[in-house]
Amino acid sequence: MEIVTSTNIFFERRYEEPIPMKTCLELCARAGYRRLDFGFAEHVIVSERFQSEDWEEELLEYKKFAGEQGLLFVQAHATILDFCNPGDDFEKKEALFRRSIIGAKLLGASWIVVHPSTKVKDGQMAPETHEENVRFFKKYAEFAEETGIGLAIENMWGQTRDGVRHYAVDPEELLRLIEDVDRENVRICWDAEHGSIEKLDQVKVLKRLGKYIVATHISDETGKDNIHILPYLGHMNWEPLLQAFADINYEGTFDFEIQHYLPGMPMELAPSAMKFSYEVGSYMVRRLEEMRR
Repeated sequence: MEIVTSTNIFFERRYEEPIPMKTCLELCARAGYRRLDFGFAEHVIVSERFQSEDWEEELLEYKKFAGEQGLLFVQAHATILDFCNPGDDFEKKEALFRRSIIGAKLLGASWIVVHPSTKVKDGQMAPETHEENVRFFKKYAEFAEETGIGLAIENMWGQTRDGVRHYAVDPEELLRLIEDVDRENVRICWDAEHGSIEKLDQVKVLKRLGKYIVATHISDETGKDNIHILPYLGHMNWEPLLQAFADINYEGTFDFEIQHYLPGMPMELAPSAMKFSYEVGSYMVRRLEEMRR
């Protein structure tokens, strides 16, 4: 197992324009990373090419550049699609969602992380939310299978804009979704920070969901206003969680999603800060492997 990081590790800037993809790739390589997760959720915000007919060529350029840096894309994160609450621009957003699935395969990823959706009606979660998620993911399981990639559905946290608890915050909802979709290429991405914010007993949850978990999002938090930070800088107790991953014999990616670690970091310090993140991730992977023995 190796540490993986999302390309959103060095994207957001507090007082400046977002960091270009190739700059992020170069600094990831210099920091020591060799495996990456391509963040389509961020990329779609800034890339006009991704929304044009030239989108495949753009991704192939990134794949080639990454290869020259000694990097491989092993995971991806799809664009966000709130399919239970489609708006006027839903057709365009769904096309970009499909494009991210194809793009992930083009880059070489085995799994792409996707979000479930919460249907809101009369100020609460609509009873049909589960069935709408099942239909959607059955449909896209077929599309993903044709494309040659798997869908890893992520556990959620928090509430919708209407103050309604998100669907799949409850691990039992996520488990039921996976079982009802019932496709080999639809599995779980466990976001440890989401579990921490929701104060879940993650050791118990990992044992319950373990056989379905194929991907992770690893980050820390100090509360809902300070999320996706580097592990050990937040509230989380990592030793029991690493032991739980070892106990379920987890073999998937150990993937940093720490986009709020560097936004305020001066550019001059970013390379050393990224190198430190790689050292932290490598330590965590080493501890997990030691716990297997």
